[in-house]
Amino acid sequence: MKTKLIALGLMLISCCSLTQAATLKIATLAPDGTGWMKAMRAAASQIKTETDGRVKMKFFPGGVQGSDKTVLRKMRIGQLSGGAVSAGALTDVANEVQLYSLPFTFQTPEELSQVRAEFDPFIIKAVEDKGYVVLGLTEGGFAYLMGNKPLRTQADFSGTKVWAPEGDVVSATVFQNAGIDPILLPISDVYTSLQTGLIDTVGVNMTASIALQWHTKLSHTTDLPLLSLTGMMVVSEKAFKKLSAEDQATVRRIMKDTYAAMDKQNAKDEAGARKALENSGMTFVQLTDDEKATWQSLADRALTQLATEGVYPVELYQQLQARLTELRSAQ
Repeated sequence: MKTKLIALGLMLISCCSLTQAATLKIATLAPDGTGWMKAMRAAASQIKTETDGRVKMKFFPGGVQGSDKTVLRKMRIGQLSGGAVSAGALTDVANEVQLYSLPFTFQTPEELSQVRAEFDPFIIKAVEDKGYVVLGLTEGGFAYLMGNKPLRTQADFSGTKVWAPEGDVVSATVFQNAGIDPILLPISDVYTSLQTGLIDTVGVNMTASIALQWHTKLSHTTDLPLLSLTGMMVVSEKAFKKLSAEDQATVRRIMKDTYAAMDKQNAKDEAGARKALENSGMTFVQLTDDEKATWQSLADRALTQLATEGVYPVELYQQLQARLTELRSAQ
């Protein structure tokens, strides 16, 4: 009888363990083998170990699950637990995600790093209030214009075919204010479109231009950082609630530490990528102060238009600008 009770107890423990086990299915456009994916797989291994196998993470890299917008749709219907997406993909969820990604907001990557402790919580709360759990927010470096000829003024864009990410209202509006009608495509279509000549100019950070092999089809970079690129890992609240409170805390802690380490590594990677592009023959086109001022004026017009359309949080952005003014004055 005693043996039967022990066996029954073991069965109950096993059943309980099974009901607590969960696999978080995460999709991303990041190619497999990149530093980001290596960091994510290391984090997943640590999570699995610390939760005694109750929480596993399965990744779908390289855009195999579709664009960021497609990933978010699949999350809503339960086909995916989460995604590592560009912050801009969540604009329709909470416009606070655009806070760091507006043109010419930051002059250096260090400025962004300095304000994040103060402003990250606003972004995270806004997204989580809409039914998502934010496991990471990361700096992806600055986007630069890359093409096949020097691009300094509006006139230089005559005859160019400029790409803007599908659904990226901010980039599209900036280009339109410059008299440029961008070609909207998902990121997964860019390389093929560069090969076929459908597009010949892109806005991208240094690391991604190499990881995605876009740099092999381009020869010139306008040496003016346009905007900061940020990414987010989000999972649906429904999927996350399947984990115990203890396991949720473990996942949040490990992913927070992983993303903090990635921010530091991303900065190093961007510097290394720039050097690699220079060594590969990429020409970095310098702009005069007047040319930079013209681009700033175009960006200001775009921001005024976007403010009336509710694309970004105007009051919060004004707070950010005030904080940046303080930092610059102190320096």
